[in-house]
Amino acid sequence: MSTPPQGSSFRIANASNINYAKWDAERFETTNTAWTDLPGASIDLRLGQGAPSYGAIFVATFSAEALCSDQNGNGQGLLQATVFFGSEQAEPLSNNHRYITARGNPEWSSHTFLRVARFEPEFTVREVNAQVKLKVSSGDSGGVQNWVLKIERYNL
Repeated sequence: MSTPPQGSSFRIANASNINYAKWDAERFETTNTAWTDLPGASIDLRLGQGAPSYGAIFVATFSAEALCSDQNGNGQGLLQATVFFGSEQAEPLSNNHRYITARGNPEWSSHTFLRVARFEPEFTVREVNAQVKLKVSSGDSGGVQNWVLKIERYNL
């Protein structure tokens, strides 16, 4: 995946070539402080010879009901979320992907984010599966339920 400069943008005047979607109502909670796969929130994507295209821009939309609990009482409970394409984290890259913070009594609430990944055309077959990942701040817990992952594919 190419790493465009911060503040990058793109303009595509056509509809996406392929849309993919996956969803689940199952609740998933974690206390893991490392990026952890959200079970089932993965879409198989390929590039290269024999795939739908040699290169592509992927736009991921993730929406879920989320909850975060401040387990250590420091008032800084945080659930982070992002999408990886293969082993690469999608743009924008940050160490601070706040999805929901713990404030007051924990309540489930709906949240949505977008991420983008661009892969330049190559003949080599590449698996660039989209995977939603979550992590929490140290000593806290968080989770999602009733989630939807949508990927828009724009072939290059």
